[in-house]
Amino acid sequence: MKVRWRILGGAWKEEDWEEAPLEKIMLKLGLSPEEYIPSVNGKVVTPDYIPKEGDEITFVPVVSGG
Repeated sequence: MKVRWRILGGAWKEEDWEEAPLEKIMLKLGLSPEEYIPSVNGKVVTPDYIPKEGDEITFVPVVSGG
């Protein structure tokens, strides 16, 4: 399936992905689910979300500190 994805602030990439939970896809991309929050079509989702054809996925870096 074709999806568009990016890391927040980066350029969009369009790729074919297998049907799998975002957590598995994130690990293949080298993104830790503890360090990035997935957002699909502008809404935050959990890492067990399975992307659908045409989804636009943004990985938002977790910010912490004080």
